[in-house]
Amino acid sequence: MIATLPIRNFAKLGDAMPVPDLQGVQKAAYLGFLQRDASPMNREDHGLEALLKEMFPIESYDGNLGLHYVNYELGKARYTPDECRELRLTYGMPLRIRVRLIRKDTEEIQEDLIYLGDMPIMIGGGEFIINGAERVVVSQLHRSPGIDFVSEIEAGDRRLHSCRIIPERGSWIELNSTKKDTLIVRIDQSGKFSAMTLLRAMNPKYSLNADLIRIFYDATTEKIVDGRSVSKIEGKIAVDDIVYPVRSDRAGEIILESGQKITKNVAELICTSGIGSVQVIEDPKVPLIFNSLADDTTSSHEEALLRIYQRLRPGNPPQLEKARSLFHEKFFDTNRYRLGKVGRFRINRKLGLNVPESEMTLRPDDLIAAIKYLLELTAGVPG
Repeated sequence: MIATLPIRNFAKLGDAMPVPDLQGVQKAAYLGFLQRDASPMNREDHGLEALLKEMFPIESYDGNLGLHYVNYELGKARYTPDECRELRLTYGMPLRIRVRLIRKDTEEIQEDLIYLGDMPIMIGGGEFIINGAERVVVSQLHRSPGIDFVSEIEAGDRRLHSCRIIPERGSWIELNSTKKDTLIVRIDQSGKFSAMTLLRAMNPKYSLNADLIRIFYDATTEKIVDGRSVSKIEGKIAVDDIVYPVRSDRAGEIILESGQKITKNVAELICTSGIGSVQVIEDPKVPLIFNSLADDTTSSHEEALLRIYQRLRPGNPPQLEKARSLFHEKFFDTNRYRLGKVGRFRINRKLGLNVPESEMTLRPDDLIAAIKYLLELTAGVPG
């Protein structure tokens, strides 16, 4: 046996703290992922257990057959780690899941174990044996789920703001302010369209321009008494369409459309038309919302769905039911769109929301809060 030289420490100061068990972090995380020591019926809802529960149930197209997950089992390894090194094999344990097949028409239930494959097992030093070679998990930086805001300076020293809503799984949404003071959106690098179109598609209650205006601005109701009311509404923005009253000869005719500025001539016309009151807002400093409404070619929830469907499926003929189904799959189906706990936490923290972590899909309020934040950044309010 070769004698080794004694270790000599030339440091003037001792260690400030003992070196932590760096391998212990990896080993504890993987043990928690497998939950190998827990009984199949008492495993916590995280790791491999949560992943399998997320994928089931699997149903047939007509909904008659359903495959439901019950639990999983890890069997005994066929070879030892030393044998795997010698034979160039992967050291792992057979993974079997117990599933239940339910047939609704006959109420027939069958249960059985299905072998999925061998699950690699971490050995004492925190490494795996893959094809006879020892491998370790290398941590890498990646884009975290959540929401990120970006500020860029364009030509002319003008600052433009944008944000990305990044899910753990599913389509990315990118909101950008443009040189023309509009808000545009892109879904998975698709063609650009107005952000108001996406908001209309998110919920039917945002179909009208007036509904969208009330989301971002505080509206006030001004009573129209006589000609002296001109000064109260001149220069303000109409929330709803201003139309002639029923008792007028021009009943139902639109005087001014929603989102338009009330000029002096229009204000005088309103005061002499017999209208009792109008709902208005102050002229905003940042015209992003109104320019985006003008850029939006849709005027209802259904039109917005069809518009987005044409952007995402440009070669297919637009059909409302297919558009509705595609939009639901894109943002409201947890199997296809999932923010994850990290994504939901980061969105709540950045936008000041208080949404439960169990809410994994995108909500209309998330998009509204993101647009409001962009408005504040454009107006110079520090984020």
